[in-house]
Amino acid sequence: MVSRFWLRLGKLGLILLGSYLVFAYIVVVTIIVREELTIVDASKVISVVKSVPGTSTLEGQVRDVFGDPVPFGVIILGDHLVQADNTGAFRITNLNPGRFTLEIFAGDYAKYSREIQIEEGINHPTIKYEVGLWPQVFLVDFHIFYKGDGEIYGMVGFANGTNEPIYIEQATIINPKGEVIVDVLHDNDGFQYFTDLSNRLEVIEQPQKALKWPGQMVQGGEFPSVKGHFPPGPYTIEVHYAFQAGHDLGQYQVLTITDHLDLEKHWTPHLP
Repeated sequence: MVSRFWLRLGKLGLILLGSYLVFAYIVVVTIIVREELTIVDASKVISVVKSVPGTSTLEGQVRDVFGDPVPFGVIILGDHLVQADNTGAFRITNLNPGRFTLEIFAGDYAKYSREIQIEEGINHPTIKYEVGLWPQVFLVDFHIFYKGDGEIYGMVGFANGTNEPIYIEQATIINPKGEVIVDVLHDNDGFQYFTDLSNRLEVIEQPQKALKWPGQMVQGGEFPSVKGHFPPGPYTIEVHYAFQAGHDLGQYQVLTITDHLDLEKHWTPHLP
């Protein structure tokens, strides 16, 4: 009986000793944590971890070198990434003022990269014409509208985004029935018209007559009014172009752009 008593007493002592050690450990840790909290201001720790919203906004519309909207481009600014809508419009919020690199990626256009300054409030950078998107290779601008009853005219431009010259052999406008109504270059002294716009342009007679368009050049123009019956609907310009090797062989690529002719006689091609 005595031996069992002392055995139980010893077990109880070990349990009490273990409990004391655990309690002492908790007390010591609590003291250390409290001391640390008096050294480090909790409010400052939270302010460092918490993301503080910026006070600036970037709004804009992506357009190309002709001023035409470019839909669904991807815009990157710092660690922000958004996609433009079908009109090229976009908006980036929660920006901090400072210097940023604006990058835009869109379809057949070359990568766009430009340094901009973000100020307090709403920023509206211009992204068109000379600071608009360039094509990777070749871009045609085409708008057609009524000039009066039984008469149409329009805008035609070309942009060469490469460093090599491009030869434009023809640019025909086709009505909704598939009929050619005018060749912008071969009719109405079109070749001469474009060369008068810039001394960088020249007409090549051999082996086929073509308009030589230098690399990294954009130029817009108009085609003279055409009289006739022109119902509303889709009208297409078909442009035959080639680089030097293709031009020498008479082998041209075809690029088509379609625009819709409506009954608004005072339609503005480049809407705001």
